[in-house]
This record gives sequence, C-alpha cells and structure tokens, in this order.
Amino acid sequence: MSTTASRVWGAALATLLMIGIAAAPAGAHHSFAMYDMSVEKTMTGKLVRFVLGGNHSQFVFQVVNPDGSLAKNDKGEPLIWNVETAAASALARQGITVESFKPGTIFTVTFSPLRDGRNGGAQRAGALIMCGMTMPEGGCTEKTGKRY
Repeated sequence: MSTTASRVWGAALATLLMIGIAAAPAGAHHSFAMYDMSVEKTMTGKLVRFVLGGNHSQFVFQVVNPDGSLAKNDKGEPLIWNVETAAASALARQGITVESFKPGTIFTVTFSPLRDGRNGGAQRAGALIMCGMTMPEGGCTEKTGKRY
C-alpha cells in the first residue's frame, strides 16, 4: 500500500474513532439505566406543568387518590411526581400539545420509576390516558378517557 493510501486510511480511521468518542455522551444521555424497567407503576394525577422538550418532555403532576381527592406527602404538602415522556414533536404527532394538555388536566400514566426512589419515572409506550379537567366517575380509565 502506498504512503498516500496509508495516510488516507489512517485519517479515515481517526475520524471514525473521534465520531464514536463524541457520540458516546449522547448515547449515555438517552440511557434508561436510571429507571427500573422491571417495575411498572400506574398513577392518576392532575397536571401541574407540561414541560415540552426537544429530546424528552415531562409531565409534572399531583397524584390523585382513587376517591378523587388530591394526595399529600407525609409533610402535608402536595404529592408531586414527574414522568419523562417523548419529545414534543412525537407528542404532537399523537395529538398532544400544550393546548390539549393544560394544567389541571386529569390523566392516568403508566411508567417505570426511578431506581433511586425519587418521585419520577419514564412513561411506558402507549400508556397515557387523558380524562379532561374533572375526575370522571369510576376514575380515569380507557372507558372514561382518551388513550394516547
């Protein structure tokens, strides 16, 4: 192999190596290692804030008890959870926007919780039911809400 060809191949390999190293943090960012994917939780909540994001969006909600009352933590404060979901563009393709999912919306979500025990998780695919601004009789279920 000529010296020129060796240099071209060497430069190509070095470029590929640098791209691989640069892409590693992005791959780590999208890891689900922080979530316990072997556990599935389902909660009903009242939306406090819908945070749209390019990579991930989040539902911040106060947990709603089965009787429709708002849950409180052991200090008497609102019991707040945060569930990470798809990017804003993916949600929009499903018909979910800030206009359709306003603060106060009652919804049920199924997710995998954080491993460290904090009140958060990652939504499971197809595991979101929106029920509107008031708790339907019988709870927020597929029969009383719209599945996304």
